[in-house]
Amino acid sequence: MSYIIVTSRSPYSYDKVRGKINRRMNIGGVAIVLNDLITEEGGTWVCWGDGTADLDYQEEDNGKFRIFRVILSVPERRGFYDEYSNSTLWPLFHYFREKIQHDQKYFRMYSRVNSLFAESIKKAIRSADEVIWIHDYQLSLVPGFLRGLGVTNPIVFTWHIPWVSREFYSILPERNQLLQSIASADSITFHTKEYRTNFRDSYEALIGDPKNLDKKLHYYPLGIDYKAYEDIERFRKLPKPMERLKIIFSIDRLDYTKGLIARVKAIETLLRTNPELSQKFMYLMIVTPSRTNVGQYMELKNELEMNIGRINGEYGRIGWYPITYIYRKVSQKTLINYYKWADIALITPLIDGLNLVCKEFVAASTKGLLILSEFAGSSEDLKEAVKVNPNSIEDLSSTLFKALSMPESEIMERLSLLKERVKRRDIEWWAKKVTDTVKRKEPDA
Repeated sequence: MSYIIVTSRSPYSYDKVRGKINRRMNIGGVAIVLNDLITEEGGTWVCWGDGTADLDYQEEDNGKFRIFRVILSVPERRGFYDEYSNSTLWPLFHYFREKIQHDQKYFRMYSRVNSLFAESIKKAIRSADEVIWIHDYQLSLVPGFLRGLGVTNPIVFTWHIPWVSREFYSILPERNQLLQSIASADSITFHTKEYRTNFRDSYEALIGDPKNLDKKLHYYPLGIDYKAYEDIERFRKLPKPMERLKIIFSIDRLDYTKGLIARVKAIETLLRTNPELSQKFMYLMIVTPSRTNVGQYMELKNELEMNIGRINGEYGRIGWYPITYIYRKVSQKTLINYYKWADIALITPLIDGLNLVCKEFVAASTKGLLILSEFAGSSEDLKEAVKVNPNSIEDLSSTLFKALSMPESEIMERLSLLKERVKRRDIEWWAKKVTDTVKRKEPDA
């Protein structure tokens, strides 16, 4: 079965640096499995060409599959990506009403770019049975545009972020257009049962009877490449710092959905209420840069760093600070070493479509305890994680206190059960479940 994969990001981009063309890989769990699938089955990858030299490679055949890149102008990029996708849809689908910015002109640009993707997809089609697999909120209008262009190929649409309640979704002025477009796909997949239910409820409230929709709706939690994180022997092992200390670890993209400030304030509360824990642990907090051209993200960074500095200044000692903060991207080999070092992974987004960091930690760890936000999509699947309300600093603090004194036997029992589930439901399992929805109808797992 041949595929047309459709994503906003490309599998790799071309950049011109000092007169030379460099190929930049866009890594990530979903990108890896999609690359493997299309390499094995053949087909075309339609994507946004965001590299500075991508115009010279707009249509490319790399010997394994074709790539059709949609080239956007500066106004198109701003309206489609910066404004409507990330300033309207992103906060809406994470329940941040106060951060939603809406302007009809940016929706028009979003719609225009989605239509460009649809035209590129139609051009890429080589047979009527090629499966078109479209990904995520940036491209929600593409299925509808394809049907409008007369495309009858089977369409799978995968939604990777939360789908909010019907009451909250109704805020969106273009609510019906998105629902009707997505519903025109043959198969619609989400990562949790809740998101699938919310989509169905939204459709029923705003469009009508969803009985013809039910057979299209599925939910399968995205998995990881388990072996890549389990096998640290591929990488040079880094010596663990401060062997006497327990390490609490987290890694997040800089984003207001991640609950970063509440997390450092929980460390402060932990030390204030339990002074005997001074110099007994280290919180290694990795934050990777994101949307650095957006003012509210830089404001978040400044507030986070001021709180970290204040807490370290108040509770630190010569040779020890409670929070070690790193603001930069880290390599996969370094990240896997951090996972191995960690006694506790503190993964507490305010809301998250799934969150793969917690699964990566489970695969890599040999001794660690996972503390997971009850509002992360993965919490539905990872039942043995210690669940916490990320909105409550007191709950975060008390959960950390219990985790630091939890018996090793209980930690290892939880980890063993988590490993079994994460290994079984890996990224290949997920991809097969999703692609099977257009081959046969089956009950959800």
